[in-house]
Amino acid sequence: MKNKFSKILPQILFTLLVYTLLVILWGAWVRISQSGDGCGDTWPLCRGQLIPDAAQKKTWVEFAHRGMSGFFGIFVFSLFIFIRKNFARDSRTYTWIKWSLIFTVTEALLGAKLVLFHLVGNNDTPFRAFAMALHLINSLMLTASVAMTWDVTNNQNSVARVQNPWGKQQAYRPLQIKKIFISLIASFLALGVTGAIAALANTIYPALSLNEGLLADLNENSHYLIRLRAFHPMMGILIGCGLTLSLWISSQFTKDDEIIFKRRTLRAAAGCLFGVVIGATTLLTLSPPTMKLVHLTMTYTIWILLTLWCRQLLWPIESVPAEKNK
Repeated sequence: MKNKFSKILPQILFTLLVYTLLVILWGAWVRISQSGDGCGDTWPLCRGQLIPDAAQKKTWVEFAHRGMSGFFGIFVFSLFIFIRKNFARDSRTYTWIKWSLIFTVTEALLGAKLVLFHLVGNNDTPFRAFAMALHLINSLMLTASVAMTWDVTNNQNSVARVQNPWGKQQAYRPLQIKKIFISLIASFLALGVTGAIAALANTIYPALSLNEGLLADLNENSHYLIRLRAFHPMMGILIGCGLTLSLWISSQFTKDDEIIFKRRTLRAAAGCLFGVVIGATTLLTLSPPTMKLVHLTMTYTIWILLTLWCRQLLWPIESVPAEKNK
């Protein structure tokens, strides 16, 4: 049982990671299609029913999201129980699946709050903007936790070839790690918050043309959401290009025998650069539904790449095998 579980667990966790993205994308479609009020103001039941009999399309869109989210919660909780029984409490696999469960619970509570407080449809209050930003941050943390669980489990028996990916700068590595890690997380989360606000603004107040949208962004009489959405493309260019350049420079100072770290650094850099291109395309095409989903997919893909890069940066050497000795 022990060996079989060890062999299939990484595949199961990777499936969970993919499913996490699907649930998030469907949740975005709920917002894009303005189906957030499809089940009324009842939660977790839909219009007070376990299976709704409504004929409205938005009811089934919202109900499908609740069903996917419910299965996701069961999936994560089941893995938590299995890992708790088969791994040591101080193992990284157990630590990250525990965080995955915590963020799953908070994600469900935030989703319930959107429904119960009527923060759906055309609600354009600051409270909804704050809730959307908080929801986005929590979903990023959830995705990172699942990605970390998969990565540490998939590599738990590997042995890194070098302890310091930047060679001779051993004495400065802890400070470098702290600065890079904090700035990386903070900048991407800030970009995500502005993205959530911009997405909400484009859903409620779509622009008919690029010129009209720019004029509305600069008009002091425009709704606050319209004026705030201009920050996202500007921050996207600055942070996206900055991360791309920083990661590329880091790859040049990485020792050649630290192949895994160098590959992850270059993949993250390429992802950030491609993300800037996708973001610009979304803006120039006035954010059609398809591009919104592509944009969000790219955002979470970059986030996963950055998470895996950070994991290799912070913990290049795995500790003793994480499984319990039986």
